[in-house]
Amino acid sequence: MSATRPIPYNRQPAQVSRRSRARRIPQQQLSQNLRLLTVETTIKLGVNLILSAFSLSALIQILPQHRLASEKLQDIRAEVKITQERVMKEQEEFSRYFDPKQTQSLMMEQGTRIDPSQKPIIFLEKTFSETAELTDETTSYAGLE
Repeated sequence: MSATRPIPYNRQPAQVSRRSRARRIPQQQLSQNLRLLTVETTIKLGVNLILSAFSLSALIQILPQHRLASEKLQDIRAEVKITQERVMKEQEEFSRYFDPKQTQSLMMEQGTRIDPSQKPIIFLEKTFSETAELTDETTSYAGLE
């Protein structure tokens, strides 16, 4: 029977690794780096503050103009609404005057011509004698004398 043979393990000799140590920065160079970093941060902060001041002043100047523009826009919208209503009325009137089906009725409305199929109604005013007779007969109010 064949047994498994162990795999030969070759140990290699450990190599001495040389770690590079972090170089120590001299104290003077470290303080100079911190000073430069502080100056850079201060300049950035100053520029950002100046830009913020400019943007704030521009915003303060723009707000009143925006308010005036919005008021004008509201006025214009109100005028447009009134004009649209007037246009709708004019369109209805225009379509009425130029509708061939309504020609006869418009001629009768605007002129003295009457359709031959219609009978004229004439109202007569009462004469003075007829009104006097009516007032003598009806002297009681609501059935009371």
